[in-house]
Amino acid sequence: MTGLNKKEAIFNVVLELIVKHDLHSILMSDVAKHADVTAETIYHYFRNKDELIHALFVRHKERMNEILFKNDDSGRLFKDRFRIFYLLLFNHYTDNKNEFIFLEQFVNSQFVNTISRADLQKLDQPVYDFIRKAVFTQVLRDISPKILISMIMGSAYALVRLQLSREYNISISELETAFMVCWDGIKRI
Repeated sequence: MTGLNKKEAIFNVVLELIVKHDLHSILMSDVAKHADVTAETIYHYFRNKDELIHALFVRHKERMNEILFKNDDSGRLFKDRFRIFYLLLFNHYTDNKNEFIFLEQFVNSQFVNTISRADLQKLDQPVYDFIRKAVFTQVLRDISPKILISMIMGSAYALVRLQLSREYNISISELETAFMVCWDGIKRI
């Protein structure tokens, strides 16, 4: 296994273990065992569990930015771009349950404090730029981008939680309706 593959295996095992246990209960020895690497290999890449979890979060945020914006076309109407963003967010997390569970646990744990405010801002910058431009061009309500993003993510994440709970299967038309409800709440009237 190459170095990159070992690191990916470690990240993937951490995501799997979080679902079985929780973020705080993960032991480095379990990560090594399930990733089929030695503990020394893990410590070659990460000084400790905090650094491993931090690196996994950074990797996750960078990948999400790529997923959400790699095909974004600024020439399209913002509503269409926002719809794509919203649906990509929902679909990615419903297809990648482990990542969503990790994100939820990370942001609600002390691990979130391992990331500086400047680093977090850098990771969130593409989303903020996306929303700020729409506020500036008067497509979205003149509300703090932080509030708008909280409303958008809160809506999408609530739907992801509902879908992943298996209590309810959200149809495509219901997802489109949910998007429109979110859109109607943030668009400039």
